[in-house]
Amino acid sequence: MPSLQIAAHLVRRTMGSRRGLIMNVLVPAIILSIMAGLFASTNRDKAIIIVNNADSGILGEYLASSLQKEPLYEIHSEPAMNEQQLKDRVIEGKADAAIYIPADFSAKMMEGDSSTAQLYRMNTQLWNASLAATLETEAQKLSSSAALIRGTDPESPMDLSKLTALLEAQASPKAVLANTEMELGKIVSNPTMIGLILMFVMLLVSQSIGFIMEDREQRTMARMYTAPLRSLDIAFGNFLGSMLVGTIQLVIVLGLTYFVFDYSPGISFGWMLLVLEFFLLAIVGLASAVAGLVRNSTQLSQINNVIIAPSCMISGCFFPLSMLPDFMQKLANFFPQKWALTAIDRLGGGGGFSDVLLPLLILLLFAAVLIAFGSAVLRPNRTS
Repeated sequence: MPSLQIAAHLVRRTMGSRRGLIMNVLVPAIILSIMAGLFASTNRDKAIIIVNNADSGILGEYLASSLQKEPLYEIHSEPAMNEQQLKDRVIEGKADAAIYIPADFSAKMMEGDSSTAQLYRMNTQLWNASLAATLETEAQKLSSSAALIRGTDPESPMDLSKLTALLEAQASPKAVLANTEMELGKIVSNPTMIGLILMFVMLLVSQSIGFIMEDREQRTMARMYTAPLRSLDIAFGNFLGSMLVGTIQLVIVLGLTYFVFDYSPGISFGWMLLVLEFFLLAIVGLASAVAGLVRNSTQLSQINNVIIAPSCMISGCFFPLSMLPDFMQKLANFFPQKWALTAIDRLGGGGGFSDVLLPLLILLLFAAVLIAFGSAVLRPNRTS
């Protein structure tokens, strides 16, 4: 088919030479993959918290076990250390913070007196301020539980079996969170790395469309239209070539980020590639539509600089979309980046194909409309 020959020619022009393969494919992919690896290592670095539970009662044990369940920290239990040794570890930089649960923690709580675990830290930061708030909240919850079991008579003995049953019920609540369409998940609330990948895809596609613009400027496209070829074959060949180049680049980038630099946004390689393929299709349509409205590759480059970065910002690629005003959140619905982020976010939250069907269909609609428009306007009759 003529379309396949046109597509293969575009692939050869992009990465057929050693220089093209290195500069157009390998260097951008490696740079982005290294950024993903650094981002992943930063996310894996958890604050080291050492804990000494000097209390032998049920409430101290419950507080210590609840700290172990915190996913944001790396908890090390140090029962042999005294309070001063915990402080020294923090001062020496061997731990980011230390928690000391006093020996009379449970006794005071059961008697109705206030007690709390001691938190030692070098300075106040956002993460340890959150940890301090967690400790205070847990202490208040335990105090309320003890007061509930004790009842109105402070002299009555504490029924430990009832207290144990109450704490176990609190540890396994019946109400659970459920995914909803309006929920901000892990990706949408922290989109930086995925946003960079989406912007990377847009820049690569604009590079491929730049070769098509060169054909139009040098009248190569005009000669193609005089050949016994249908305009649909020429347009489809150019689009297919851009998709092939983009797919090869995506496979390299995702292969490096997933299997070399060990970065994963919580979804499998296949799902990530599927969503990005739909996004790639929409961006090829967008780039071809923009290319049809300008006269030369210089103008295309200038327009891309105006479109790519602002649209990524509006779509929530670099910071949560919820930080923007309402009218800009609504405006984000007109950019494909927003729907790609939504699909990845839902998959990262445990969703399946039915959960991402709507975002993928919207990306496909973007592609159909923009590619049809680009096919109509990206013709050789407008030259520089």
